[in-house]
Amino acid sequence: MNPTELEKKILDTAERLFLEKGFNGTSTTDIARAVGCNQALVHYYYRTKEKLFSDIYMQKIEQFLNYANLYKYDGDFYGFVNQMVCAYFDFLNTHRQLPFFIINELALNKDRRCQIKDIVVQNQQKQEIYYSVDKIIQDEIKKGTIKPIETFDLLINCLSLVAMTFLTLPMVTDFLQKTPEQVDQYLENRKKEIMTSILCRLKPEQTI
Repeated sequence: MNPTELEKKILDTAERLFLEKGFNGTSTTDIARAVGCNQALVHYYYRTKEKLFSDIYMQKIEQFLNYANLYKYDGDFYGFVNQMVCAYFDFLNTHRQLPFFIINELALNKDRRCQIKDIVVQNQQKQEIYYSVDKIIQDEIKKGTIKPIETFDLLINCLSLVAMTFLTLPMVTDFLQKTPEQVDQYLENRKKEIMTSILCRLKPEQTI
């Protein structure tokens, strides 16, 4: 295995272990053992566990946030919101451990919150995306298409409802003893329920 392949294998293995066990539950010894290399090589490529974790964490945050670039507004606001909800729902459905990974660190690690602030609040590209969505929402409010709502509130409503579905999924699976097929059906139903909730909040009373 050449150095480039080994470096990538260390990163991929560390990502899998961090997602499964979190930062505190994973050691560089665990990573080296899973890779099949000397622990010194993990430190050689990534210096510290914190550096390795931070690289992976910020990569996942960027991956999550970059889904905003997929939203295409064609004048159909409700189609736009549906597209946003479905995009994040489908993304998390293929990365079911990600909400735990992201939220646990955000809740417990102030330094990590500051890192997120740097790439979200102080990033010009992310600001432009937010303001473009804000303009769409304000225009739709003026036209009477939707009830007044703050852009931040709408985004938080969408993201929190989607994330909570996957945060509670282990309880649904284990407590209710659902089969994989039943879990898939449950997720489809949740996606529809989330959209219904969002639409009820947005649609003017006479159009509900």
